[in-house]
Amino acid sequence: MRERLSTLRYRLRLGLLILALVLFVIFLLQNTAPTRVRFLIFEADIASAIVIVVTSLLGFIGGFFAALNMHRLRHRQRDTQDK
Repeated sequence: MRERLSTLRYRLRLGLLILALVLFVIFLLQNTAPTRVRFLIFEADIASAIVIVVTSLLGFIGGFFAALNMHRLRHRQRDTQDK
């Protein structure tokens, strides 16, 4: 039963991930118009899709490192409580 639940959970996660990626690609394809981007001294006309991808990647990377940091803190707290 437990193996069946983990397989179902895996398939559900995989399906949701695929759905999210498909929706993200559709969103990108619908936002290809050029957009003026200004950052410090940088200024350019870039496709909105590129801006969306870059900011999404930066957000993902930031979230990944934040989650990694929280995971490390939990392990340190657990290690100090065990001693």
